[in-house]
Amino acid sequence: MTKLLDSTLVLCDLDHLLLAGDGNMPQVVRDVLQLFSSRGGRLTVFSQRSPRAVRAVLGGLRLAAPALTCGGTLAYRFSEGSGQPLCSFAGCEESIFKKLPAAVGLGIALQMADGSTRVLRMSTALERHLRREFTPFTLCSPADVKGEDVLRILLYQDRQQLPIQALLEKALGDNAAMLRSERTGMDVMVLTPGAVSAEAMLGAVCLPVNCTADQLTVAAGCSQMLELVRQAKQSVVPADAPVELRLAAGQTTLTDHDTGAAAEFFYGLVRSAEAAS
Repeated sequence: MTKLLDSTLVLCDLDHLLLAGDGNMPQVVRDVLQLFSSRGGRLTVFSQRSPRAVRAVLGGLRLAAPALTCGGTLAYRFSEGSGQPLCSFAGCEESIFKKLPAAVGLGIALQMADGSTRVLRMSTALERHLRREFTPFTLCSPADVKGEDVLRILLYQDRQQLPIQALLEKALGDNAAMLRSERTGMDVMVLTPGAVSAEAMLGAVCLPVNCTADQLTVAAGCSQMLELVRQAKQSVVPADAPVELRLAAGQTTLTDHDTGAAAEFFYGLVRSAEAAS
């Protein structure tokens, strides 16, 4: 079969473009990705999930370049079973991990540089996310944590009105201001030691597979990928993406996520390549 898309690499938002509301990949998306791959297209993904959770979702679907997992803090090569951490909490054991707030209804999980997930404190919301996202985990205590091994701290709240930011500031004091915090869901707050640059993330994806900036397309569906969209020369977002993504992207699909934006985009690449051959 003629390879039409040999120079094309797509970094695609797994969580917000390829998955349905139940957390699984629809068969139509799997079929169009297989078609894209059979024509020579190369795929990798961006996800908030850990490598093990990403692998569980992908099933037999193979990636052609390192995946950006744990919100872009770990570039993971599934073919080798190894990752490249892009940040860490080195030296923060005493000032952060042993002082994290303890409150009823607050769950705390850590995403680790080896691709694993550790749980410091369980909550209903955390348990729900772990189960829904197919995330294996181990329980641990703050005394067992080495900051150099931690990529992100994930806080899960059972109640909407739980004042996470106030709890953090009270427990951590001035150290709270040193952390970068962002919401990745209504009940999830993520803490990192700082922002990972888009240049670092794209380099971790492209350099190992000799991909140039002109050969990469970023397909994004969440605001956490905004800097990647701005940095990429080619980008696409679904019609229902956050407004800042739509303003920054080079292309917007005709359909939204629920009505087939991913299938539209990947099938469009195949059709365009066939028309040009």
